[in-house]
Amino acid sequence: MERAQRIARINVLMRQAHGVTMAKLIEDLSVSRATVNRDLDLMRDQMHAPIVWDRDSGVYRLEAENHTGPAYMLPGLWFTPQQAYALLTMQNMVEKIAPNLLGPFLNPIRGMLKEMLWKADFQLYGLDKKIEIDMPAMPTLGDLDFSILLEALVNDQPVRLTLVTLLGNEETLAGLPVKLRIASDRWVIDVRTETCETTLKIDVGQIRKAVLLSGEIEEE
Repeated sequence: MERAQRIARINVLMRQAHGVTMAKLIEDLSVSRATVNRDLDLMRDQMHAPIVWDRDSGVYRLEAENHTGPAYMLPGLWFTPQQAYALLTMQNMVEKIAPNLLGPFLNPIRGMLKEMLWKADFQLYGLDKKIEIDMPAMPTLGDLDFSILLEALVNDQPVRLTLVTLLGNEETLAGLPVKLRIASDRWVIDVRTETCETTLKIDVGQIRKAVLLSGEIEEE
């Protein structure tokens, strides 16, 4: 068990109402007393864990935090180098679906994963470059309008769409995007309108313009 996993486990055991003994920590973690002590020291010194030794009960526990001092908080993500690389590879593959659209959502964590792998001296295999996945062609809708469509989808905000019909005519439609489907041959956006009982399935390739609407959906 790696240190990150041990610390997460120690945190759980010490939060029990009755605390945890050193013997239980050694048995549960399958490590030596010296290793447990080093982990406890790390939690106290670097993570500000409020660890106390209850001499009467012979257990370690976490006491109520003193809010006047540094806050105790375990890091939110514990990844092994292999797990970090797997996640980075999946991100790279997903971004290929729509680089301009999905890239901004993936960039914040990508930098963190790369830094973790660099510090761990982990060899990058470039797996996403060695496996080719045929993605459906990106619709011709412009990046700005596509971003507006995605913003409406993510934020549950109504949008007005300008569509081109099969006959080449333009028509407008106001509704709430509820799901984007990426199929092998096309992209489809499900839109809920006030005038239709069922959700409309619109080929994204038919959309020429998207405009966010404020408040309720406007009547046509």
